[in-house]
Amino acid sequence: MQPDQRGRVLVVAAKEAGDALMERLTASGYHCAAAEKEAGLAQAAEALQPEVVLLSMTAKRAAEMLDLVRKVERLQRLPVLVDLGRTRATEAIKRLPVDDLIRSADEVVPRLESALRTSRLRDREERIRMRMGMLLEITQAATSSLELEEILRIAVDKVGRVTGTDRCSVVLVEGSHARTARVVATQEDPSLVELDIEVARYPELRRALETREPVLIEEAQRDPLMAEVRTSIMPLGVKSILVQPLICQDDLLGALFLRVSRVTASFGRDEQEFAQAVAGVLANSIRNARLHTAVKKKREDLELAYVQRYQELNDANRRLKELNRLKDEIIAVCSHDLRAPLQVLLGHGRLLLEGPLEAQQKQSAEAMIRQGKKILGLVESLLEKGKGEAARLSIEPRVLDVAQLCRDAVNELEILAADRGVSLRAECPDSLMLIGDEVKLHEVLQNLITNAIHHAAQDGEVVVSTQRLARPDGDAAKVCVQDDGVGIPPDELHLVFDRYRHGGKGTGLGLAICKEFVELHGGEIWAESPKDKGCIFVFTLPLAQEAPRNPRPQVPATSPQEQPRVLVVEDEPEIAAVLSEVLRSKYRVEVARDGAEGLAKARAQRPDLVVMDVFLPKLDGLDAAMALKSSSDTAHIPVILLSAHQGVAEKVRSLNLGAVDYMSKPFNAVELLNRTDRALKLRQGEREQQEKERASSLQRRTGSDPATGLHDRRGLLLRLEQEVARSRRFHRALSLAVLRPDRPVDSLPASIADIMRKRVRHPDAISHLGEGVFAVILPECQAEAARNVISRMLPDVEKATDTEYRSAVADVSQDSDSVEKLLEKLGAPPPEET
Repeated sequence: MQPDQRGRVLVVAAKEAGDALMERLTASGYHCAAAEKEAGLAQAAEALQPEVVLLSMTAKRAAEMLDLVRKVERLQRLPVLVDLGRTRATEAIKRLPVDDLIRSADEVVPRLESALRTSRLRDREERIRMRMGMLLEITQAATSSLELEEILRIAVDKVGRVTGTDRCSVVLVEGSHARTARVVATQEDPSLVELDIEVARYPELRRALETREPVLIEEAQRDPLMAEVRTSIMPLGVKSILVQPLICQDDLLGALFLRVSRVTASFGRDEQEFAQAVAGVLANSIRNARLHTAVKKKREDLELAYVQRYQELNDANRRLKELNRLKDEIIAVCSHDLRAPLQVLLGHGRLLLEGPLEAQQKQSAEAMIRQGKKILGLVESLLEKGKGEAARLSIEPRVLDVAQLCRDAVNELEILAADRGVSLRAECPDSLMLIGDEVKLHEVLQNLITNAIHHAAQDGEVVVSTQRLARPDGDAAKVCVQDDGVGIPPDELHLVFDRYRHGGKGTGLGLAICKEFVELHGGEIWAESPKDKGCIFVFTLPLAQEAPRNPRPQVPATSPQEQPRVLVVEDEPEIAAVLSEVLRSKYRVEVARDGAEGLAKARAQRPDLVVMDVFLPKLDGLDAAMALKSSSDTAHIPVILLSAHQGVAEKVRSLNLGAVDYMSKPFNAVELLNRTDRALKLRQGEREQQEKERASSLQRRTGSDPATGLHDRRGLLLRLEQEVARSRRFHRALSLAVLRPDRPVDSLPASIADIMRKRVRHPDAISHLGEGVFAVILPECQAEAARNVISRMLPDVEKATDTEYRSAVADVSQDSDSVEKLLEKLGAPPPEET
């Protein structure tokens, strides 16, 4: 065993005593140095790098030297032993703050060994603790959102401080047989980052990458592996090198390179294990970073391909539209040019019939007229198709009675029904006035009734009925066409209105056109399959809104300042100009160019009416209308929505935004002024009603509960009927919940509505049925999810009312019972007798 392998001891003693102790310790295998005075203490400590200090002096001198030892930085944490054999004042020595006392010459070696063992264990534990702390910091950095370069910089800094290296670098390669590598992080010189190196010039790195095993060079000056580069590393004084490969899931990513130049330094087992742990963390981070980069590039490539494909499809769609327009123009021109000569031929044919003709000549003239009329019908059909999509999706509105329209359609098709042995009748007792296109609604009725006749049972019947539906956003007409045939399977009901796919009922294309025509009028259409037999086609249309019962007396004339203010929100400058020009004849007009500007002006100016396009930049018209209605400052402002797009009326009605009217583009100036005037009169009527009646009676009239501000029973039934119909025809989930207290609750806190609304979504509806009983409608919500919502709501309600509650929840989307029956099933109290 070499002397410094057993331990290094600094002997602090007088000349004679020090020589004796050093002789004994040297003989026992220790490496020693002696110091007698303060001047030689620091010098001996720096040269020897001791592990323990041995004092052998008188008590007074030992105390002085102990203070000096503690002032030397290299000696501060070393154990200090005192030899009692050189002093008689043992009691004074024992009071000194030393680690151990040696009472005889025989105890010197055992005491030193014990002190060295304890010190080394303490140092090793300290190094392990420091390594674990550094490894934790590296792992935290690797799992954070830092960039890879920053993670590697932190790692090489921590590893260098733990291992005491003078170079710690991370080198990355591409593939197992890479010839070049890149230094991406280094402790020695940050300027060496992003430095490309040749793997062949570094034999230790080449060996580690080829074998995928750690390479340890303990003596770089004598190791055979370093022979080819020894002349290069000798001036640098390199002593030991450790190269740890970076491998993750069998992918070779690079290496962690460590180098020390101190003669006394080396990479022990602890340092190697620490380097291996760090390499595992870094390899995982590098692989994740590369995967992230690859995914990001793939996403960018896909986005670029998507944009290119979108542009191609957009160009193709533009070309198709142009071709379709040319086709429509050709058909229109040809049809128009054919119609004029046909009218001439038919006119002369009628003149011939009026004159004296022989029987054969008369028969020929009649055939000519008959075939000419047939050709004229084909030409008219071509001319109608030549008008294109715009003609089909536009309406020519006028006031009409949908009940009378149904009766007329039934009368026209009675002959067809009689030929098939089917009884056809109309049950339309009440007049239902609406604004619509008579031709298109007549076509809808003819299509539905004809389908019903074709699919009715032998000697069966078809019934066309109408009724008025009360709705919070305005009454509607409900038209039902029912037959007693085989019906439609429930899973095919949603297909019958598809243009290209349909169930076993109707032609598909005809029903799709019916759906378009109904939605053009702001209505809805769906099919139902009763449990007994047959099929019912139902569509609803908004009725013409009547003037308020107590209209405001007409004022002979108003000054400009007294004219109602109308805010026009339209992004198309030409349309905004037309709207403003039409409305300025009767109102003061302000214009906003997008939804956000319109919302801001409505909140600041509080206009009497808002006329707003649906599709707006920055903020959609539907969202802007919802924002107006959700604020108490602007909820009273009536909104008329405009749109040229198909299907918008469905969105408006499904969102229940509270818009008082809806108009399709293009619009008629007179119609616009009439609807604007009607909306303002409705608002004025509501104001006068609020002045005459108390707030509670108005809330009851509108279906609201005065005690809580929630829906009352009437409002609940109206909303529930709409949601049930919508869920059945669109096959969407609908849950209903009833919350019942264990005892009647006479008074509810004013904040109960806000407490309950915090637990539900915007489309959900809450109502108070009296005595603390609540009902909650949850559209598009499965029963299990609804139970979770109610379970979170119950503790809040119980705390606010100081009453225990029970709840019942069910999915009512496919329940055919009435809405009153649905509430009764869930334990709601029966309606009060009036």
